Amino acid sequence: MWLSRYFVWFILYSFMGWAFETLYCTVITGKWANRGFLYGPICPIYGAGAVAISILLEWLQGVQLPELQWWQVYLISAAGSAVLEFVTSWTLEKLFHAYWWDYSDKPFNLQGRICLENTLLFGIAGLVIVYLIYPFVRQISVGVPNIAIEALSLVLMAVLASDLTLTVSALTNLNQMIQEVEDRVQLYMEQFVEELAEKRQDRIEEERVRISRHYTWKSTEKMDWTKRSALKRVAGFRRKDFERQGEKLSMLREAIQKRVKK
Repeated sequence: MWLSRYFVWFILYSFMGWAFETLYCTVITGKWANRGFLYGPICPIYGAGAVAISILLEWLQGVQLPELQWWQVYLISAAGSAVLEFVTSWTLEKLFHAYWWDYSDKPFNLQGRICLENTLLFGIAGLVIVYLIYPFVRQISVGVPNIAIEALSLVLMAVLASDLTLTVSALTNLNQMIQEVEDRVQLYMEQFVEELAEKRQDRIEEERVRISRHYTWKSTEKMDWTKRSALKRVAGFRRKDFERQGEKLSMLREAIQKRVKK
């Protein structure tokens, strides 16, 4: 029962985080910004952090330890969010060679994964969770029958599993498409270089970029909505071991955005 309750809380917190970040980014950029790794309206990183704080509060109450002071809550939230955000960014990059946020342009950042400004803001978010959101969520959960919590958790778990499977499948299948683009570009460039062997190197590089964009644009015609949607949510790609493929992924994302605008 306790596991089902925390899972429902996780989804609820994740939805709140998605709503806040989507609204914030939409206002800042002036256009709709569907934030998050998944298709559904949730940001799991917010849910994980909020559930961790909730578990800590209940544990402290269970062992009858003194209640945390507000500054202690702030420091724990800030430090915990930094660790969670860094680990999540690193893990996603290792799995998909992509990143969904980048703080490289902000001062006091670490590898673009975390920065001091956001860490301090997440500390404030921790205070909001502890003193406003957590008491509200806990209160409404008390009045819900256990069987309803169990049933709801199973339904939400099935939906989350489907969303996760769809997202991972869409992102992993992109590599095959990028390889097809790379093969086409390679064949064309071999012929082009033979014809312009005496021309300048920068002219050859310009032609390589041009033809790469051409074939990338053509490749988007083969993509279904799941792959296009998954790629649109990615902020960028990091792939030092396969620099050209990372470049093609970025071109593919630009092509999708242009095609969607039309």
